[in-house]
Amino acid sequence: MVQRVFSSFLLRKNPSLNAAISLFSDAVVIAVENEADVIVDSVSITSTSEWPSVIERLIAKHQLTGSQLAVVLGQGLYQSLLIDKPELSGDELTLALPYLVKDLVNEAPEDIVADGFSSLHNDRLQVFVSTRQQLNKIVSACQTGGCTVGCMTVESVVWSEFTVENRSQLVVHRYGNGNLQLTAFSQNKLFFQRQLRGFDVPLVSEPSSDIQALQLDSLALELQRSLDFLSAKLRDDPISQLLISCDNDNNQQLALALNERLTVMVQAVEPSLSLLTSTGTRVAWAGLKQGFSSAINLYSQHLQPKRQWLSLNNMVASWLILVVLIGVISGVYSFKSRQLVPQLVTNKAQLTTAQSQLTLTQKQLLLHIVSPIKQQRISALEQEVIAKQSTLEAVATHDASLMVGYGQVLTQLATAASNNIAIERILISGNAMDLNGVARSPDVVPRWLGTFNRYSTLADRRFQLLDIGRNDSNQITFILQAQRIQEAN
Repeated sequence: MVQRVFSSFLLRKNPSLNAAISLFSDAVVIAVENEADVIVDSVSITSTSEWPSVIERLIAKHQLTGSQLAVVLGQGLYQSLLIDKPELSGDELTLALPYLVKDLVNEAPEDIVADGFSSLHNDRLQVFVSTRQQLNKIVSACQTGGCTVGCMTVESVVWSEFTVENRSQLVVHRYGNGNLQLTAFSQNKLFFQRQLRGFDVPLVSEPSSDIQALQLDSLALELQRSLDFLSAKLRDDPISQLLISCDNDNNQQLALALNERLTVMVQAVEPSLSLLTSTGTRVAWAGLKQGFSSAINLYSQHLQPKRQWLSLNNMVASWLILVVLIGVISGVYSFKSRQLVPQLVTNKAQLTTAQSQLTLTQKQLLLHIVSPIKQQRISALEQEVIAKQSTLEAVATHDASLMVGYGQVLTQLATAASNNIAIERILISGNAMDLNGVARSPDVVPRWLGTFNRYSTLADRRFQLLDIGRNDSNQITFILQAQRIQEAN
């Protein structure tokens, strides 16, 4: 049986997975990504011993060699346990899980493969358990077919792909003619599981009978009990919808019948994915869509085979490769050496000629060495030139103002006189002019200096020191010291 399923939901699938296989005790179902659609294929079996051959056949049939697979274990192939949460880190908890559940299963800890996550109550841990023997058989079959196993999850978890994130929902599902399974999700996370026994298949049929009506009433009663229990647990987000996915039953009619008997809305899974006609195909599709985002991965990193790099075969191969490389490199260098021998002889002859020429040149150079007396004379002349240049520079920098007198400076200084200033001493040398005197108040001195900009000869004067104080007669004195040309330079 081969079906093609077209769905926009596939765009959210993990792109690193190419296919998903769901395993049951009587069937193997595969969902394969094929560009914009998914191919779903199912093969019936009589026992789980046929898994390897069927898996290899499906891989070859759909040309999946080199692909990465997600494996989903169906009901009855794993155990679901709820245990107290230990105080362990993530890595420690992964290794300790087989020993934490050893008293609840019939296998020895070294034969147990387990994974889990925190339940709705933080003090509890939801754990799923399988056997190492079963896992190895599945992985070996996939590897024989040329594929690798990316993750291995369980049916109970992948049903979350049919729920919505912003509400709590209860999924009622049944594979084949098995017992009814109740799986509740809140925010796409599994938090409740229950199995209902004693309900015949089908639950609804045409025409309906009183026995079927009684069976539906009994089912509705069990479902309502579960809903009441979950409502007590989920006070803020109670179950608002019930989804139906039961094999060998008319899910649409069953949903209508339960809608008349329950207080929550009941809906069949088929309308949204009508071409997924059975629980097995839905589980395979959900495993393909969920991929590595699954909350459970029984095939964790520490269970995957480690590559043995230091094996005897690898060591022998490495030594052989090393010997070959050494031989090749030695041959190359020997060939290069033989090619360079003529060039080496030529270079030696050129070197001998160059050394002879160097000796001749050195002898000729000795004939042109300068006399020490001439060198001393040249040095003395250079010192004399430097001294004369220094003298010329000193003459060039001589203050031309020394040759013109200071009448204009004194005239403009008298014009700039102030009634609040009395000059007692004037010292003029070139562009430098020092002034000493008394003032009525300290602030009149800066204002008086500000008037110098009005006069041509006074505007060029620069002062580097202004000292204001008091003399023995308690008069305010000031000292203006001009900036020296040498200091400015």
